[in-house]
Amino acid sequence: MNAGKLFEILTTYNRFWLTSHIDRGIKRDILDTCSGQLDSKEILVLKGVRRCGKSTLMAQLIGDLLDRLMNPHGILRINLEEPLFSSEYSVDLLEQIYRTYRERVYPEGKCWLFLDEVQNVPGWERWVRGRSETEDIKICVTGSSAQMLSREIGSKLTGRNVTFEVYPLSFREFLRFKEVDVSTEMDYLAQKDKVRNLFVNYLKYGGFPEVVLKSSDDDKSLLLKGYFDDLLYRDIVTRYEIRDVANLRNLAVFLLTNVAKLTSITKLKNNFSISQDKTENYVSAIMESYMLFQLKKFSFSLKSTMRAGFKPYAVDTGLRNRVAFAFSEDLGRLVENAVFSYLTRHYDEVFFDSNGSETDFVIKQGMTIIRRIQVWYGDPSDTSVPARELACFQKTPKGYETAETLFLTNDYNDVVKTDSADVKCIPVVKFLLGL
Repeated sequence: MNAGKLFEILTTYNRFWLTSHIDRGIKRDILDTCSGQLDSKEILVLKGVRRCGKSTLMAQLIGDLLDRLMNPHGILRINLEEPLFSSEYSVDLLEQIYRTYRERVYPEGKCWLFLDEVQNVPGWERWVRGRSETEDIKICVTGSSAQMLSREIGSKLTGRNVTFEVYPLSFREFLRFKEVDVSTEMDYLAQKDKVRNLFVNYLKYGGFPEVVLKSSDDDKSLLLKGYFDDLLYRDIVTRYEIRDVANLRNLAVFLLTNVAKLTSITKLKNNFSISQDKTENYVSAIMESYMLFQLKKFSFSLKSTMRAGFKPYAVDTGLRNRVAFAFSEDLGRLVENAVFSYLTRHYDEVFFDSNGSETDFVIKQGMTIIRRIQVWYGDPSDTSVPARELACFQKTPKGYETAETLFLTNDYNDVVKTDSADVKCIPVVKFLLGL
């Protein structure tokens, strides 16, 4: 690329060189943790689904550096989805960008390099690792492919990266975007009706930041449709060179429609009359795009876990609803999806269990089950819990003896005694807010 044109592009993406200011948007909860890594040598990796706010989080990190009153020229940010780069994606492009920056902007001294959507550049890992090892440079990258940012990073950047997953907004962040502050239980009680109404809105339209900030339902729906199409065609069809787009799309829509329902590769293969290999490959590609996640059954036997199938959960309930065109009749499963999203942010090992009666979620830490969680989104006027809903807590399976038992409800708050445990009943809204 012509050096003059490249410098013009760099200047466009780095206006803070002149103003010492960058638009940061609304603060994300993960910011402080990520900021703590800005002075480490390791490559900082931010990965997650498209449009979940990775670029904004990157801008917030740059803002933190600018707050230190450091020279703004010591920071370089570039979006590798820039259309003018599309015909030149290569390691040579990265090298040309860096050389132009060093020659024309910041010839020497430590710099901070932010590469947005780096997965577009084949072999980027080699270039990033080489620069990080040979120069005084801190590199932060973002990407929208789970496969690109797990297998490849794991093999090529082992021990040289710190990775964070970025998700659509949590419910607490969603309230922040709506300018509602709920930091304590008193805050919640004072605004209970408003918070509960916003929770229904959160379930319906999800937590993609740009969607949340739209005021029109039509605009929200249009954005969500675009997100689904981008995930399907740009992150799956194009990346994996899939030709049978119709079956891929039908499979993705089926999984999104049936969130929180147990399924398996065999069942999916039979439903769509496609081969076992193709079904496995399509499901894997859908999961690697971050469109959906798999929740597997807990068992001390790996063989038993593999045979049990999985439950699909959407990365965002708004995305799911836009594709499935269903909401009210699925409210209970959408609440369960929101709880799953919360748990995956806070715990590394989350499963479901089935020992006679099903437990929605079990949390494993090390070799110990530390929590059992059941979700029941009944009528808010209910003053007792149906016995059938507590069936999973009537017995304590081996290995669960010290696990905390939680029962997440619509608006029921109490402790219920069963034959084997004292079950804490907590409104799901309070649980998602950490209250």
